[in-house]
Amino acid sequence: MFALARVVRLLGLFALFAIAFAARAADMLYFNDGRILIGEIIKETDDEVEAKGTIDGVAMHSTFKRSQIASVIKDAKKKPTSIVKTDPKDEESKGDFLIVPLKGEFGTDIYPLGVINAMDWCVKNKVPQIVFVIDSPGGYVWAAQYMAEKMAEKDASLKFTMVIDSAISASIWPAFASDRWYVTPAATFGGAVVYHVTNTGSAEVDTKMNSILAAKVGAMAESNGHSAALARAMMLPGASAFAVQKDGRWIITDEGRPGTDGVVSLNKNGIITLTAQECLRYGLAGQIPDSSSASIAAALGENKRSAGDGGEAFMRNAKISSEGLVRRWDQFRENYDKRLAELRETARKTKDLETVLRRVDALVATITNAIGPIRDDAKRLHYLPLIQELEGINIKKYTDQIYEIKKDARK
Repeated sequence: MFALARVVRLLGLFALFAIAFAARAADMLYFNDGRILIGEIIKETDDEVEAKGTIDGVAMHSTFKRSQIASVIKDAKKKPTSIVKTDPKDEESKGDFLIVPLKGEFGTDIYPLGVINAMDWCVKNKVPQIVFVIDSPGGYVWAAQYMAEKMAEKDASLKFTMVIDSAISASIWPAFASDRWYVTPAATFGGAVVYHVTNTGSAEVDTKMNSILAAKVGAMAESNGHSAALARAMMLPGASAFAVQKDGRWIITDEGRPGTDGVVSLNKNGIITLTAQECLRYGLAGQIPDSSSASIAAALGENKRSAGDGGEAFMRNAKISSEGLVRRWDQFRENYDKRLAELRETARKTKDLETVLRRVDALVATITNAIGPIRDDAKRLHYLPLIQELEGINIKKYTDQIYEIKKDARK
């Protein structure tokens, strides 16, 4: 679980101005600078979007350039939560595979929303394969695990290939959810222990939590034709994995005797991390000189064509939307704390009881009416920590703070 300051950093000031339009607004524009327009899309062209609604509580009706807009959500109340229209144009992007970059940290640079939208787009446009190019030191487990779970729910017609520049720690979730792997010459893969003794102060608890996660990843690996033993050994300190030669090929298993002919222990210093050479030697992955589109097309087979750079746009827009919502949640909390402090000060100084009572009721309404729309938007953007946080939020905690002012004012 994230620390509170991290987990609940989302969707902020949006909550304040969403109230006026929540009952009737169906469309949203997410801008590159983090702003959100909630209202109605009047007209769309390839270059512009005409819309009316509110931005930061200010009503407006204007035409915006496509270059200003990160994402468009139309008829938000009725659409499936995974559908967010973004830059790629269907008629320009047909091909045999879509490259989706996974660069940076999960939950900070890489968000499940981008992959979910890429999958939806590929299924819709009959692009049969997504090729992930991963260069990641890991990050938040929730993002990697949730992404892998959504990959497992994919349409049967869609396949996943993982091109590994570096896939460390949480990165192994989408790797083991993929159908096949390629490695570039300097690739590294593994090292995914999640819980350490210092997390809980209890080695037994941490071992149990690691075991639960390792079992899940192992099962996912096996269902995609990979070694469950390898997945577990990448996550569990002390777990063993051996490359065993059998009938002219290598298999990865947790049973073997080092020193026996045709048996090689993959464990070096505890948790397993493999090099590109080891992945190739034991037949775990194919070889690819680099992660360029041309090299990927050549590796996949003759006459394979890329479906364009839409995958990069999906990932970029997911990051922009999530970061914009994080800023708004910060603003919302700051705004709430500021208004609460001002209200307390007004109640202490003024003799106009009716004004105080009206302001108390207005602030209570703001908090009460905001949680539902925020939760809906978190689900739409697949931001799991916020979804979980909002499910557990006790609105009464907020309203009691405010009603305390009313109670004091009446004394």
